[in-house]
Amino acid sequence: MKPLKLAFSAALLLGAASVAFGQSSFDGTWTADVVRPAPAPPQHLTITLTTDKGKVGGTMAIQGGSESPIEWGIIKGDLITFKVKLPFGNTTTTFVHIGRVDGDKLMLGRRPEDLAQGVLVEYTAQRNK
Repeated sequence: MKPLKLAFSAALLLGAASVAFGQSSFDGTWTADVVRPAPAPPQHLTITLTTDKGKVGGTMAIQGGSESPIEWGIIKGDLITFKVKLPFGNTTTTFVHIGRVDGDKLMLGRRPEDLAQGVLVEYTAQRNK
Protein backbone atom coordinates (compact mmCIF):
# COMPACT_ATOMS: atom_id res chain seq x y z
CA MET A 1 0.00 0.00 0.00
CA LYS A 2 2.89 2.34 0.72
CA PRO A 3 4.18 2.38 -2.94
CA LEU A 4 0.70 3.28 -4.18
CA LYS A 5 0.44 6.11 -1.66
CA LEU A 6 3.89 7.39 -2.68
CA ALA A 7 2.96 7.28 -6.39
CA PHE A 8 -0.29 9.15 -5.72
CA SER A 9 1.54 11.81 -3.68
CA ALA A 10 4.13 12.24 -6.43
CA ALA A 11 1.39 12.65 -9.06
CA LEU A 12 -0.33 15.33 -6.96
CA LEU A 13 2.95 17.17 -6.45
CA LEU A 14 3.78 17.11 -10.16
CA GLY A 15 0.28 18.30 -11.04
CA ALA A 16 0.52 21.21 -8.61
CA ALA A 17 3.97 22.13 -9.93
CA SER A 18 2.74 22.19 -13.52
CA VAL A 19 -0.06 24.59 -12.54
CA ALA A 20 2.30 26.80 -10.53
CA PHE A 21 4.95 26.98 -13.24
CA GLY A 22 2.77 26.59 -16.34
CA GLN A 23 2.17 29.22 -18.95
CA SER A 24 -0.23 32.04 -18.27
CA SER A 25 -3.03 33.03 -20.62
CA PHE A 26 -0.81 35.90 -21.84
CA ASP A 27 2.03 33.69 -23.15
CA GLY A 28 2.34 33.50 -26.91
CA THR A 29 2.50 35.66 -30.01
CA TRP A 30 -0.13 38.31 -30.68
CA THR A 31 -0.72 40.61 -33.64
CA ALA A 32 -2.56 43.92 -33.76
CA ASP A 33 -3.35 46.77 -36.11
CA VAL A 34 -3.17 49.94 -34.05
CA VAL A 35 -5.11 52.98 -35.26
CA ARG A 36 -3.27 56.05 -34.01
CA PRO A 37 -4.37 59.70 -33.91
CA ALA A 38 -4.03 61.54 -37.26
CA PRO A 39 -1.77 62.22 -39.00
CA ALA A 40 0.09 59.11 -37.79
CA PRO A 41 -0.50 56.02 -39.95
CA PRO A 42 -1.75 52.72 -38.48
CA GLN A 43 0.85 50.35 -37.03
CA HIS A 44 0.95 46.58 -37.41
CA LEU A 45 2.44 45.08 -34.23
CA THR A 46 3.72 41.64 -33.36
CA ILE A 47 3.89 41.09 -29.60
CA THR A 48 5.59 38.04 -28.13
CA LEU A 49 4.87 37.60 -24.41
CA THR A 50 6.44 35.24 -21.90
CA THR A 51 5.59 35.13 -18.22
CA ASP A 52 7.37 33.59 -15.27
CA LYS A 53 6.18 33.90 -11.67
CA GLY A 54 4.23 37.08 -12.39
CA LYS A 55 6.96 38.79 -14.42
CA VAL A 56 6.57 39.62 -18.11
CA GLY A 57 9.22 39.34 -20.81
CA GLY A 58 9.24 39.17 -24.57
CA THR A 59 9.42 41.54 -27.52
CA MET A 60 7.35 43.92 -29.60
CA ALA A 61 7.97 44.63 -33.28
CA ILE A 62 6.44 47.21 -35.58
CA GLN A 63 6.04 45.93 -39.15
CA GLY A 64 9.11 46.92 -41.13
CA GLY A 65 11.12 47.61 -37.95
CA SER A 66 13.29 45.74 -35.51
CA GLU A 67 12.15 43.97 -32.35
CA SER A 68 12.21 45.90 -29.08
CA PRO A 69 12.55 43.99 -25.80
CA ILE A 70 9.95 44.33 -23.09
CA GLU A 71 11.93 46.06 -20.36
CA TRP A 72 9.61 45.59 -17.40
CA GLY A 73 6.27 43.96 -16.84
CA ILE A 74 3.99 42.18 -14.39
CA ILE A 75 0.78 40.19 -14.42
CA LYS A 76 -1.77 40.10 -11.65
CA GLY A 77 -4.74 37.84 -12.24
CA ASP A 78 -6.15 38.70 -15.67
CA LEU A 79 -4.29 42.05 -15.92
CA ILE A 80 -0.95 42.70 -17.59
CA THR A 81 1.23 45.80 -17.70
CA PHE A 82 4.59 46.24 -19.40
CA LYS A 83 6.98 48.84 -20.78
CA VAL A 84 8.74 48.84 -24.13
CA LYS A 85 10.76 51.45 -26.06
CA LEU A 86 9.31 52.20 -29.50
CA PRO A 87 9.96 54.76 -32.23
CA PHE A 88 8.10 58.01 -31.59
CA GLY A 89 8.59 60.83 -34.07
CA ASN A 90 12.31 61.17 -34.67
CA THR A 91 13.28 59.51 -31.40
CA THR A 92 12.52 56.50 -29.20
CA THR A 93 10.30 56.68 -26.15
CA THR A 94 9.08 54.29 -23.48
CA PHE A 95 5.44 53.25 -23.85
CA VAL A 96 3.44 51.75 -21.00
CA HIS A 97 0.90 49.07 -21.97
CA ILE A 98 -1.90 47.76 -19.79
CA GLY A 99 -4.42 45.14 -20.76
CA ARG A 100 -6.63 42.18 -20.10
CA VAL A 101 -6.91 38.86 -21.90
CA ASP A 102 -10.26 37.55 -23.13
CA GLY A 103 -9.85 34.17 -24.80
CA ASP A 104 -7.80 34.72 -27.95
CA LYS A 105 -8.00 38.51 -27.68
CA LEU A 106 -5.81 40.87 -25.68
CA MET A 107 -7.37 44.28 -25.10
CA LEU A 108 -4.63 46.83 -24.53
CA GLY A 109 -4.14 50.51 -23.98
CA ARG A 110 -0.81 52.28 -24.39
CA ARG A 111 0.60 55.72 -23.94
CA PRO A 112 4.02 57.26 -23.59
CA GLU A 113 5.49 56.98 -20.10
CA ASP A 114 5.97 60.77 -20.25
CA LEU A 115 2.32 61.79 -20.13
CA ALA A 116 3.08 65.11 -21.87
CA GLN A 117 4.18 63.30 -25.06
CA GLY A 118 1.00 61.59 -26.22
CA VAL A 119 -2.45 60.23 -25.61
CA LEU A 120 -3.88 56.86 -24.66
CA VAL A 121 -4.39 54.60 -27.67
CA GLU A 122 -6.57 51.52 -27.23
CA TYR A 123 -6.26 48.44 -29.44
CA THR A 124 -7.00 44.72 -29.56
CA ALA A 125 -4.40 42.06 -30.35
CA GLN A 126 -5.31 38.61 -31.66
CA ARG A 127 -3.47 35.48 -30.54
CA ASN A 128 -1.51 33.79 -33.35
CA LYS A 129 -2.31 30.09 -33.66
